[in-house]
Amino acid sequence: MRIILCVTWLFFLGTAVAQDYPSKPIRLVIPFGPGSLADAVPRLIQPALEARLGQRIVIEHRPGAGGNVGAQAVVSAPADGYTLLMAATNNLVINQFVFRDMRFDPLADLVPISLIADVPLIIQVNPSLPAQTLREFIDHARANPGKLNYGSPSTGTIPHLAVEIFARAAGINVVHVPFKGGAPATTALLANDIQFMLIGYATTAGQIRGGQVRAIAVASASRLAALPQTPTFAEAGYPDLQSAVPSNWWGMVAPKGTPAAVVQRMADEIRAALADSDTRKKYEAVGLTPVGSSPEAFAGSLPGQARKWEAVLKAMGTVTQ
Repeated sequence: MRIILCVTWLFFLGTAVAQDYPSKPIRLVIPFGPGSLADAVPRLIQPALEARLGQRIVIEHRPGAGGNVGAQAVVSAPADGYTLLMAATNNLVINQFVFRDMRFDPLADLVPISLIADVPLIIQVNPSLPAQTLREFIDHARANPGKLNYGSPSTGTIPHLAVEIFARAAGINVVHVPFKGGAPATTALLANDIQFMLIGYATTAGQIRGGQVRAIAVASASRLAALPQTPTFAEAGYPDLQSAVPSNWWGMVAPKGTPAAVVQRMADEIRAALADSDTRKKYEAVGLTPVGSSPEAFAGSLPGQARKWEAVLKAMGTVTQ
């Protein structure tokens, strides 16, 4: 009887916590610098989520170490649901195999709430590069080994690792230049300090529309609504490369120990916000695929992804920093 009473009390306590949450603004930490996807993913859902929660969401950028600085800040925060992390793929399933001195285990110290969006990657080049198609780009890179620089938001991010995977599969030799976020990488692309990136449309949408950046091909099963004239890798004649190049996802997580009722409340509101047609259109307009998932589905997918990336990184000979 005592056990039954205890379980009943915990159930009602959890329900009360969920009903009272949130009672103050929520701090959402972005582990990269402002601009590009780091801003687009949270800010597109922010209005709908704030309306549903009845509280402000305060976005705070904490860049550094491939997102580890921001993630560490959330790991160390009180587990009360008022400090959350908007994490990219590398923050949860890659960085632990790239950085030697991480002070936390992302799979053990962070609680998945919900996937937010998936990000198909696009080969984007400086217009001075004499390549209009994916085939021409690969041929040019093969003819100029070690002469093409590519940028990424940081070492270990998907835009970095995706190019490494792509380069090995395509038989090209290119040079990685890491930046502190997508915005400075885009600035370098415009200046021709780097010649290409494999990154999401939202990072360079304005520059692509203005003709300052050329989108050559998208690594997804279908063309993006935002770029209807840009072919997929398969349409460009490279279905194997399309299968090899990963996409990048973003999801919201909380510190370990955050009440399950709070995690569930936030997940429910995220899914409801992403189901809104206006919100979905905003994501699709910048080349993002809105997702929305349960905490259980999100958490269940991570160990397998981590094992896959560990094997990929070992095969690539990636050295921890």
